[in-house]
Amino acid sequence: MADRDLVDFLRRFILPLVRGGDVAVGRPIAVEELPSLEAQIPHSSPELAPVDDARTEVVAELVVRPPAMVFDIDELSLAACVHNLLFLVHPRADTWAVSASARRRVLETAQELAGRPLSHSRSRVLARHGLLHNIFRVNRVDTKISWWTGSATFLGQRPPQRLRTWRTLRRVREEQTVAGYDDLLGTVEVAPVVSALLRRAPLTQLLAMTREGPALFWEDAVFLLRDAELARAVAYRALRGNEPRQVVAAPARYAAALEQMLERAPAEADVRAVAAFLVHLNGLLALSEAGDGEAGRSPLLSGVLSPERAGQRQRGLATFFALPAALSMVDPRLAIPPGVEEDAVLADRWMRHRAQVLEGVGEATVDTLAGRLRRHLTPALPERASM
Repeated sequence: MADRDLVDFLRRFILPLVRGGDVAVGRPIAVEELPSLEAQIPHSSPELAPVDDARTEVVAELVVRPPAMVFDIDELSLAACVHNLLFLVHPRADTWAVSASARRRVLETAQELAGRPLSHSRSRVLARHGLLHNIFRVNRVDTKISWWTGSATFLGQRPPQRLRTWRTLRRVREEQTVAGYDDLLGTVEVAPVVSALLRRAPLTQLLAMTREGPALFWEDAVFLLRDAELARAVAYRALRGNEPRQVVAAPARYAAALEQMLERAPAEADVRAVAAFLVHLNGLLALSEAGDGEAGRSPLLSGVLSPERAGQRQRGLATFFALPAALSMVDPRLAIPPGVEEDAVLADRWMRHRAQVLEGVGEATVDTLAGRLRRHLTPALPERASM
């Protein structure tokens, strides 16, 4: 088998993966091919520069001074993992991988390629995010062309122009469907590998924490919350959306991950960091409505916590909103974002939020959450009176 060409892989797969565009998927990449590909890195500078520039542009949206992006074996291995996973969901994979055992070998190889060391290095985490930030946007456009004598379907490929000619005369109809993340990388077959991949890129998972994707393990990502610049970027990205359910989708998943974290044996400092972050998100939601009139109820809370929607709530949503009240019973220092009490308008809106939340989730939810938190948090000691 001829050596794989890194330049071709950079141009046709890695660059469009980072920048956006059509990625070309070929035969699976074997672990044994990595040394040969790595040896080509010093000789591929013209093709590497656009990849590193594109990653820098992505990271520059998050931090003021992006670290230098230098493509190496780490990025190569993770990109090869994504390539092999996309091979498994490629429309022609059934003909390329002729047996179930061949697919299993490709999956095992992808798992091995994803097994880069976990890292808390800021530059490494940002570099990996620059590479993988589009993973939740990966999709395949399938097109069906119908005409008066027949039809043809093109999975992930552009139909030839000849089939689109003479539309009116030949009664040509074109229908497109899009296979998204759930269809491609959320399947039972490949999801475990994606989970392993995102453990190596926790910033990517936090920034794209929608309803899709594997469960978050806060133990892998909590270190990011201790970096003020990155935590701020995650917080602002989390509250995106045009309607209430979209706005709270990411916070609900963060809180669901906290629920699971409390079932394990996390470090107290980690629980405190996650709890403080979620309370901060509650504060941002209150801040967003602080100028909407002091007496009004929160439209956001009404939209997601109304009794008629109780059966439709996302997992973790009640925990997210109940957390400040629960923390006030365990450690009041964590129960309110710093600075809220210094702004009368914001403090008023915060208290109105808390009252409306209590109506929506109920005291039992708050009490239960407080009991779970007590198992992990040391209660605050009362302050001594000074003489």
